[in-house]
Amino acid sequence: MDLTGTFTEEDLRLLQLLFEEKLKDGSKTVSILFKVKDMSQFKHTDLKALLRGEIWGFKHFNKIGRCAVVAHSDFIKCAVKAESKPLHLISNALEERYFDEEHLDEALRFVDPD
Repeated sequence: MDLTGTFTEEDLRLLQLLFEEKLKDGSKTVSILFKVKDMSQFKHTDLKALLRGEIWGFKHFNKIGRCAVVAHSDFIKCAVKAESKPLHLISNALEERYFDEEHLDEALRFVDPD
């Protein structure tokens, strides 16, 4: 799934569907790659959809495996570093890392080493 614009209710439904399909295929956890083009995307994001997505994510937190955040932002890089250790303590299956845009291939290998 590739979000090229803002996050909408339709995006949330697609994310949920893809997540559930992966679990039905026998995966115990689902790895995710978030690619953030720039912070301006958040200005027009559907906040209701984003909040519902966050709530849904917390409910399925123990089923998230590796999470790669790809961006070109010192703010996002600091946020990922700050949250990755506490999140891993809550769910030892979760491993979150930040990657600069030029390291997209490395991020893809991180979420799907096979």
